[in-house]
Amino acid sequence: MNYRREIDGLRSVAVIPVVLFHAGFQLFSGGFIGVDIFFVISGYLITSIIIAERDRGVFSLLKFYERRARRILPVLFFVLLCCLPFAWVWMLPAQMASFARSIIAVCLFGSNFLFWHESGGYFAAASEEQPLLHTWSLAVEEQYYMLFPLFVMLMWRFGRHALIGAIAAVALASLLLAQYGSVNFTTANFYLPNTRAWELLAGSLCAFLLAGGRQYSSNILSLTGLAIIVFSIFAYDEATPFPSLYALVPVLGAVLVILFASAGTLTAQLLSTRPMVGVGLISYSLYLWHQPVFALARIRGLTEPSMALMSLLALACVGLAYLSWRFIETPFRKGSGVQLLPTPARMLGGGAITAALFIGIGLYGVSDNGLQFRLPPDALTALAEQEHHDPVMDTCLFDKGEASLPHPVRDCLTQHSTASRTILIGDSHAAALAGEALRSFDSNNVDLYVMTHSACVGFSGFYVSNPKYKLRCDPFFRGIEDYIQKSGMATVIMASRWSLYVDGAPFDNGEGGIESLKPTYVDLLDRLDEHATQGDPARKARVLKQYVADIQKYLDAGRNVVLVYPIPEAGWNVPERVAKSAMYGVKNLEFSTSYDRYRQRNGAVIAAFDAISHPNLFRVRPADFFCDSFLKDRCINSLSAERVFYFDDDHLSDSGADLVVPAILAAVEVINGRTAGPALVTR
Repeated sequence: MNYRREIDGLRSVAVIPVVLFHAGFQLFSGGFIGVDIFFVISGYLITSIIIAERDRGVFSLLKFYERRARRILPVLFFVLLCCLPFAWVWMLPAQMASFARSIIAVCLFGSNFLFWHESGGYFAAASEEQPLLHTWSLAVEEQYYMLFPLFVMLMWRFGRHALIGAIAAVALASLLLAQYGSVNFTTANFYLPNTRAWELLAGSLCAFLLAGGRQYSSNILSLTGLAIIVFSIFAYDEATPFPSLYALVPVLGAVLVILFASAGTLTAQLLSTRPMVGVGLISYSLYLWHQPVFALARIRGLTEPSMALMSLLALACVGLAYLSWRFIETPFRKGSGVQLLPTPARMLGGGAITAALFIGIGLYGVSDNGLQFRLPPDALTALAEQEHHDPVMDTCLFDKGEASLPHPVRDCLTQHSTASRTILIGDSHAAALAGEALRSFDSNNVDLYVMTHSACVGFSGFYVSNPKYKLRCDPFFRGIEDYIQKSGMATVIMASRWSLYVDGAPFDNGEGGIESLKPTYVDLLDRLDEHATQGDPARKARVLKQYVADIQKYLDAGRNVVLVYPIPEAGWNVPERVAKSAMYGVKNLEFSTSYDRYRQRNGAVIAAFDAISHPNLFRVRPADFFCDSFLKDRCINSLSAERVFYFDDDHLSDSGADLVVPAILAAVEVINGRTAGPALVTR
């Protein structure tokens, strides 16, 4: 087939948005669609080669696989090799184990399956620290390379038209499955080859239309194709269901460019400029380098890297890409590498041996739970808070909207009790207090029962924006409220991440610590059809108003309420920050965040709570223990490796809960008439 400069230019249109998207440039919110353009290009080029060689009667499956191996493996293995020393020095054990598993998966052409099972999704914040996350698309292409030639050889015997019809039918079925999967199994839908096949097959159909050197020409259609690609780069974002019918836009754009951007068109002239072709030529190497460089930078830093640093790293990736293209890609495809491994058997055998060596390295990296022996004792001590959060959270933190439970659940009740007239309700912030609370109450012979649910403010009548929990909160807390009423509970302890559900935004501590959470907010269930947004001030006002009304409802019913005010959030993963600091030789492992930032985040909720007046209301203010206490104008996160107050970026560890629970216990004992209570427990 004839070389088309504009196809290399189209590669640059694909790779640049991907790099800038992963660097964190919000303007390129749909940059991930570059991968879809690559799929179309790959389908077109591979099928064109197969058709041309098949028509000349020289197609060889072994030679086909050799060419793919020469194209893909040498620079891929080099990038893996370069990652290893940085992983050894910088990665925490869990990161190392995950990285090691991804090395194995890459070498087995199955990293898309690994990331489907392991990750919280391609757009999850944790994915930004996966150096090999981007190899999921290589795995999809490799699976296509393995199967598609066999499919062509099988179907060609029925004639070219039958083959084209079969490809079109499979592509249509794959697209429909992708649309269905975008609603019903979103993570699998993103990674699996059966929902991506239609994009590659769209390129294959282009190859059949252009077979024999045919080329269509249209300024309007080719410019339209380029325009809709650019549109999707800037208009789409992580909330766009993908792949789905939305993916038709960039895929159709790539198809139109391939079909109609002949040499004389304006689109071809734009894409054939020297800079565009140059970036296109190094696009594979650039794609391979960018994610490891960005991920390792994020792993190394104690805070999120600045956009200035990420910009410099993006430029560095271009330099690395040129060098690997010049000295690894090109020689192995056309020069000395061909002489080094001159036959298909030697090339494929060399690739297999190298892959086996990397698999061995991966197996070693998984051992000892991620090679823990690399870390100093202080780092391991700090990480213990992260790895061993209180088991009560696994038992008494529900997440499926369980509306009917066999109350009381034995493991969520103080050990000495058979029943309790005091209950702790709320979300995971309440659950983080629960283990220490049950132990402390039990040791003081005070009854306590715990019932909490993930991502739910502790009242019925709300829905949450998180799709997983959207309609689970209401039935669960209706069941709890029914139990409170029927059992005659005298005291209700309320703890939730109140301000998150009002504001909706992940916590940003203003010092580089930005919580790894998607926007999560609540609204009243009877407003479900109104689709209120995160920033809607009317939504925020009515949520706050309903908080007060629900608290007042308990008080008016004659119950005592112990209201736990907002718990300070950290913004950064505290055990990891302490552990990394210890790894880098930092001696002072005391970390904190701004008290002013706490006030800004929680001011509206605190004001609403302060306005409630009732003799049966007892207030516990965690900020009194964390903020302006250990350090002036600061909220403490940790004092040392042994005293880490959070097990992630916002949930209290047992050490943190130990600062708050005594005040909760004191309030309950005041209610029970046992003591006068400390000054910090206020009405």
